[in-house]
Amino acid sequence: MCGICGIVPGKNGKPVDANVLLRMRDAMTYRGPDDAGVFVSPQAGLGSRRLSIIDLSQQGHMPMTSEDGRYTISYNGEVYNFRELRDELNRKGWRFRSNTDTEVVLALYSRMGSAMLDLLNGMFAISIWDERERTLFLARDRMGVKPLFYTVWQDSFYFSSEIKSFFVAGIPKEFDHSCWGELLCFRYLAGEATPFKHVKELLPGHYLVLKDGAFHAHRWWNLSEKINAHRENLPPDPVAWFRETFDDSVRLRRISDVPLGVLLSGGLDSSSLSASLAMQADTTPNSFTVRFDDTKFDEGPLARDVAEQWRLHPHELLLSDQEIVPLFKEAACLSDEPLAHGNELHILAISRYAKPLVTVLLSGEGADEVLGGYVRYRPLLIANLLKMGAPAFRYLDKIFSWQGRWHKLARFLKMGSVESFILYNACDVLPVDLIALGFQGDVNLDFRQKVLSEAQLTYPDEPVRQAMYLDQHTFLVSLLDRVDRMTMGASMEARVPFLDFRLVALSGALSTRTHFQGLLGKQLLRKAFSDRLPSSVLKNPKWGFGVPWKEYFRFIPELRELVANLHASTLLMDGPFDTDEICSLASSYLQGDDRSAALVQQLAVIVFWWQHTQKQVKK
Repeated sequence: MCGICGIVPGKNGKPVDANVLLRMRDAMTYRGPDDAGVFVSPQAGLGSRRLSIIDLSQQGHMPMTSEDGRYTISYNGEVYNFRELRDELNRKGWRFRSNTDTEVVLALYSRMGSAMLDLLNGMFAISIWDERERTLFLARDRMGVKPLFYTVWQDSFYFSSEIKSFFVAGIPKEFDHSCWGELLCFRYLAGEATPFKHVKELLPGHYLVLKDGAFHAHRWWNLSEKINAHRENLPPDPVAWFRETFDDSVRLRRISDVPLGVLLSGGLDSSSLSASLAMQADTTPNSFTVRFDDTKFDEGPLARDVAEQWRLHPHELLLSDQEIVPLFKEAACLSDEPLAHGNELHILAISRYAKPLVTVLLSGEGADEVLGGYVRYRPLLIANLLKMGAPAFRYLDKIFSWQGRWHKLARFLKMGSVESFILYNACDVLPVDLIALGFQGDVNLDFRQKVLSEAQLTYPDEPVRQAMYLDQHTFLVSLLDRVDRMTMGASMEARVPFLDFRLVALSGALSTRTHFQGLLGKQLLRKAFSDRLPSSVLKNPKWGFGVPWKEYFRFIPELRELVANLHASTLLMDGPFDTDEICSLASSYLQGDDRSAALVQQLAVIVFWWQHTQKQVKK
């Protein structure tokens, strides 16, 4: 597990400056406090910070160069099946100098080139420089668990695990105001886009080849193609298949030469994960849980039930209000992008809390998107019926002023099409809400529309599966970015067993009926683990990792002041807004008006993030 970076000058670019490369590398020291290295040749420079997980010796030092001197790798992540791949290479006469997965990846690339990616079961961002061909190869794992960004500046190509590396290299930090619409509605940007001019993200399941100053990205893993292929050979017993494959996914993700634990919220996903880990572990696993004083958000009692049943070593963390703002500032600086989900600082806090005991954490990300767990999916099971009844919903909403999910459903139905319902399914802010800000811009949906078109071809006339597929390529990637930044910010590695590519692809091929029974989702998981979990967990409704941000922004003085002064933010003043309207909305919100809460809170999060990342650059 590492932070990686690199520079490849173009024909007219400056030679690699080793000092610049070092600044890029050390801007993310927390990603790899155990070791650091650089490789510099006349044509390229690679940097690495290492968090030692497999083979803790100096034999795992990176960048790592092949014996013949042709290939040099700087690599972030873990390949969980590297031992099987290593054994196969040994049988073919290959000899290794270390016990690392890094060297296995390097050997496979030297033999197979990009085709080796299909053999890897893991999470990874890979950079390999070919000295003979003067070619840079970058690759990202199938689901986007590990990040990888790139930019071209002054005829040189730069890449890094984190965007902040570019700014310490002298690339301007310029906010892209064209992203405001998508950022306010969805809370994050999908596809290659980032909030910064010049900076792009390599898409999950893609690799990029740079040669002679020109680069091209290629899609090496297409989920739609895998789903269609699996439909020809479905398991006779999906529940048994899921249980066996999930347990094997956990088995693979247990490989480690350092202690390993589990993030346990008390929900179905993390509880199932904890049970599988406990069944396989040689010693009693440590579990880590965030607690809340407010019982509306606290799943601690459920986590305790799981820990007691499986004899885990439970560890609980309760944050005080005094800790929120300092953690919020640190999370903002670590993220490089606006905090999209509200619980980033809590993940950072629990990761730091766990660090003295473990270096690897298993986490339950991906279960909802892959297995259909979100409550917001359920109306899409009867989307056409709801569309027919839209006038009645709008009338009842007006009469009774429904709140919560009913009101949200009525708002979706006002948009008029099932496609819009799918596209904005995860949103609390809709384009119509932006009018209240005097917004003069667009909501860019190009990438989302492209993914939705692919989903429609994969799942004709199945809106709920289209929404799941869309989330797997958008919303889930932002969740994974969140987990990566916060755990790595604490020098911890997070692994996500629900996103083993075998589970993702074949689950996608199973029928909708297999995933949903009545209006309840995640049937595969419920049935597979019904005999492993306490009844309190199985009966508990879908909860999610909620955080009381309304209270934080209204009652924590520094955050309340932030909201009150939103209209004076230079970021918003330079954006496509009417700051008088922002002032009015913020004032109403602080007086207890919840109608624009989601919009005001999102503005506040973005402004807070920008203020503190700006301070970071100036240091």
